[in-house]
Amino acid sequence: MAGKQFPTLAHARPGSSRRLLAFAFAAASLLLLLPASYFFLLSPSSPRSTPASLASPSPTTSFLASLDRFLAAPHPSASSTAPSNLNAAIRAEEEARLYGEPGSAWPAATRPLRVYVYEMPSKFTYDLLRLFRDSYRETDNLTSNGSPVHRLIEQEALKWVTDQPAWQRSEGRDHIISVHHPWSFKSVRRFVKKAIWLLPDMDSTGNWYKPGQVYLEKDVILPYVPNIEFCDSKCVSETQSKRSILLFFRGRLKRNAGGKIRSKLVAELKGAEDIVIEEGSAGAEGKTAAQNGMRKSIFCLSPAGDTPSSARLFDAIISGCIPVIISDELELPFEGILDYREIALFVSSSDAVQPGWLVNYLRGIDAKRVREMRYNLVKYSRHFLYSSPAQPLGPEDLTWRMIAGKLVNIKLHVRRSQRVVRESRSICTCECRVGNTTMML
Repeated sequence: MAGKQFPTLAHARPGSSRRLLAFAFAAASLLLLLPASYFFLLSPSSPRSTPASLASPSPTTSFLASLDRFLAAPHPSASSTAPSNLNAAIRAEEEARLYGEPGSAWPAATRPLRVYVYEMPSKFTYDLLRLFRDSYRETDNLTSNGSPVHRLIEQEALKWVTDQPAWQRSEGRDHIISVHHPWSFKSVRRFVKKAIWLLPDMDSTGNWYKPGQVYLEKDVILPYVPNIEFCDSKCVSETQSKRSILLFFRGRLKRNAGGKIRSKLVAELKGAEDIVIEEGSAGAEGKTAAQNGMRKSIFCLSPAGDTPSSARLFDAIISGCIPVIISDELELPFEGILDYREIALFVSSSDAVQPGWLVNYLRGIDAKRVREMRYNLVKYSRHFLYSSPAQPLGPEDLTWRMIAGKLVNIKLHVRRSQRVVRESRSICTCECRVGNTTMML
């Protein structure tokens, strides 16, 4: 759980179609950056030129190095503000699109989104990050990847956002919040649960998210930042004959919640021929061991951790190692766009722990299918590699494509909430939805 990573989101000026920047901060830093990551959507706009990126740091898992680079980069000046009468401005634009030139209204999903990012007071953003940088050494509470846990966010940031006219107009339904870690915003989630969340996971069993807080119709799952180096087509070709390990796993062998299956898998697979199961460790040595093991393996085990997801899945994908996913509730990034059956095997928890079942299943997969899936891994890897500037069909691009697909449904709920007489009948909101259920082994 500790060490879940996402890139933070860049500012965007009104009227621009803005991609995400890949600042690969560790989880603790992301908790600090959350107040700067509120932004809200308007209608798709006509294509415009994209302004230059704010900064171009190379992806890294080093929290402090990323923070120093970010604070040293030039920061944008305040952009123009949203219209004073937001409802009227939105209505005028939508009517022009609906009743304007033929063909201008559809298809909306093919045009860039118009995104506004709040210019929050610096005390919630850069000042807060500088305070953290100057005081983190006083904190001896570290996450498993070495990032300091130093909670400096003032709750007044929440009040600042929810007081904004744009938030009050929609009750946050057309706002996007980067919830990078299952602990993020934990104490105030009930106030922002109608917003679109960018998530690493969607465990709504009550372990990390309360039922009704997260669901696919509203939220977007993003991939983790890979911990190891990309094995490109040349690398995959060169390592193909060296992949002598049938199944590889390196990581924590004992986890909580849904991750309890790990210990059962260890007991089942221990001592099996051509299978390597290792206790993982953080740091450069652990990274090298994981990378070497994945590049020598045909299949890589990806079981549930404390939450259904695991960064290990994305490490396997960029290593050319076919993931074997054993996580009954896993929701995958960009699944409305990507077909994961082309690159991964999905095994139920109940089958995986049956004596001999998993080994026999993997040995029964023919070589042709293995070659096809490995080829697909090389092709799909671009969708999971964050970069700055963002690349077409990279994770930043696919995030906006997923959000664009939700726009009509977002508008429906915004308008419905605006016209319903609240005393006349109960309004079904996200609380009415049944959360995902977890099978505990």
